[in-house]
Amino acid sequence: MSSPSSDAAPLAPHVEETARAVEQLHADHDTSATSLERLLDRLKDTASAPLFVVWMAAIILAWMAFNVALGRSALDPPPFSAMDIVLSSLAFLFTILILATQRRADALAAHREQLILQLAFVSEQKTAKIVALLEELRRDSPQVRDRVDQVAEEMTESVDPRAASEALRQAVEER
Repeated sequence: MSSPSSDAAPLAPHVEETARAVEQLHADHDTSATSLERLLDRLKDTASAPLFVVWMAAIILAWMAFNVALGRSALDPPPFSAMDIVLSSLAFLFTILILATQRRADALAAHREQLILQLAFVSEQKTAKIVALLEELRRDSPQVRDRVDQVAEEMTESVDPRAASEALRQAVEER
């Protein structure tokens, strides 16, 4: 992680710890890659660069110009059937490359989604506990008027993740 500039305010320790944890998640994902997965990632990165597109267009145009210039003695005369086969093969290989690298990216995204979901449930439980403590403080403190707050009482109960999941599933099925 890069260090903050001299103008930036220092980060709170819990923010730095969180940033390091996210960085570690990505580092673990990178180090768990096989050498073949790293090679495929490098190929994908190279093929998705704007300069690669320019080079490919230049090569195709040069191929066409060279063969048109040769006329009847061209290696691949128009309609450039050899180039068609080469480009179709490259398209197939790039499709496989994208699918292979996307599979790995999806694994990281799924891990991240699971982590976010777990943190959301923990945060919800902590929030319910805070509301419960505030309600208890309101009831016990002589300086605060005691009253019934139905919404606050409902918020003191943590959400059951299974019940929430089932309600979501039913809502989706009803649509």
